[in-house]
Amino acid sequence: MKPVKLLTLTSRSYLVIFLVLSAISFCVLYVIIQEEVLNSTDEVLFNRKTHILEQLAKSESEIKDGVIEFTDFSITNYPQGHGRPDKYSDTLVFETVDQELDEFRKLTTFTTLRGKLLKIEVFLPRLETHEIVEGIASSLLVIFFLIGIAFYAATWYLSKKLWQPFYDTLHKLNTFDVDDPKGLALRPTRVEEFEALNKSIQGLTDRTRAAFANQKQFTENASHEMQTPLAITQSKLELLIEDPHLTQSQSEIIQTLINSTTRLARLNKTLLLLSKIENQQFLEKETVVLKNLIEETLTNFEEQQENLHITVERHIDSNAMLNANRVLVDLLVSNLIKNAFFHNQENGHVTIRVHDNHFSISNTSAGEFIPQGRLFQRFYKASNNKDSWGLGLAIIKKICDINQWSIVYSKEKTIHTFEVTFG
Repeated sequence: MKPVKLLTLTSRSYLVIFLVLSAISFCVLYVIIQEEVLNSTDEVLFNRKTHILEQLAKSESEIKDGVIEFTDFSITNYPQGHGRPDKYSDTLVFETVDQELDEFRKLTTFTTLRGKLLKIEVFLPRLETHEIVEGIASSLLVIFFLIGIAFYAATWYLSKKLWQPFYDTLHKLNTFDVDDPKGLALRPTRVEEFEALNKSIQGLTDRTRAAFANQKQFTENASHEMQTPLAITQSKLELLIEDPHLTQSQSEIIQTLINSTTRLARLNKTLLLLSKIENQQFLEKETVVLKNLIEETLTNFEEQQENLHITVERHIDSNAMLNANRVLVDLLVSNLIKNAFFHNQENGHVTIRVHDNHFSISNTSAGEFIPQGRLFQRFYKASNNKDSWGLGLAIIKKICDINQWSIVYSKEKTIHTFEVTFG
């Protein structure tokens, strides 16, 4: 699900609530107005009926059998039965002028005049009432629509002003550099919750900066302190092995110590490099041409390529460029190429493809599929080679994570493939 900004979500929620309440209010108002107009119409019919009855009472002529029709009422002799209560109803009346049926409101009443029961029907066109109700409803709809727009704009503006300290803090956090000596400076706010949040974030970032500085200093000091005695030890061992008085067995022991010291020095440098990558000490970015970098790296493996008779295929877009830290990109490419040659087989091949924002490298290998859970695990080795520490893929994964790149590993038969998507 795609995330939605808090300001947009809040404004939309308020708008939905407003629209629901407006719809309910509109329906209620429509029913009330319609009922009021209908009651007014019935009142007019009742008044007209009263007037007709008064005129009949004053009239001296008798109502003969049949129906007497006037413009808006009719009188009919009703010889059978008894009078009934007044009845209001809707009816259709044929208009001779328009030659069509029109809607009317009708009042049916009974009265006794000179011993005769008369049925009187009074009519009133409903067209005007419908027009009144529809006009009022249309006006209300337009008013509610304009109020809705104004309400949304007002709530959005007020919410934006209210949440501005939060967005300021969020922006400062996104641009926060743990190695910045100035630290994180947050502006004070009148909102109590935001002020408490800023204080918590300020304290957290201060502790993080302090821990980062201590860890960085410890790593550098430890590496330096370890590197010096290792260098001295290796130098002394190299001088000792040149002593002509050493026996064959003594020379072999000293050579083993030199190899172990060399490997330990390499391990120390690799761990220091991994620590620096994790601490994001490689921040400078520049445009890196991938074709040139790959070609330069491949020259370092020409000897191994000739010894194992490995065929190298290149499908590299010459225009493929990457805006990133050159040291990290060099480490990524060199480790992947080294891995492809290191785990290859005799008469094997390596295929490198670079296009758009994708870099992939495939190699033949007799090795089994590497489990995803252990693929980038530190010190995990898929082979028994003593010269491997199992840190190359861990460095690759850390570089991808820092730059928000994705790396995918796959195996098809004897072909192992690593694919990196930049961006």
